[in-house]
Amino acid sequence: MKNLGFIILLLTVLSCGTKTYISKDVAVAEIEKTISKIDANKKLKETITEGALTDKEGFKDIGTFKYYVFFDENTNELSKIKNTEITSKTITEAYYFSDNKLIFITSQIANTPIKKIYIQNKRVISKEHVNEEEEKLLLNKANRFQKAFKKIH
Repeated sequence: MKNLGFIILLLTVLSCGTKTYISKDVAVAEIEKTISKIDANKKLKETITEGALTDKEGFKDIGTFKYYVFFDENTNELSKIKNTEITSKTITEAYYFSDNKLIFITSQIANTPIKKIYIQNKRVISKEHVNEEEEKLLLNKANRFQKAFKKIH
């Protein structure tokens, strides 16, 4: 009977294991530290693409865009994409990556609060001034930008 109790106790301990939980605040602080390192890294290669924005049909020019990509030239690891779109309003977005994973998005339309999305393990862990529709739009845009970068590099 003692052996059976010991086995049950052992199985319970092993099945639960030790779960590491990092609080949202700690994770956000780590992401912000990574963002600061990326912004301070002057060794990153920068490429710029400029062009016209058109309407949905692709016929009428409605504005311009300027798209910056920052990456490690030796490893082709993407670090940051900055996108600026100028139409009747100016939108500035930045997408940050670490270890080929999206970690942070910021977006601002002139004179409005800055939208921020913090991502860990492909999940949004925190956001500011972002509704569900905007979150989905920005995450999809980040995915398209990252795929375009991978296609070229």
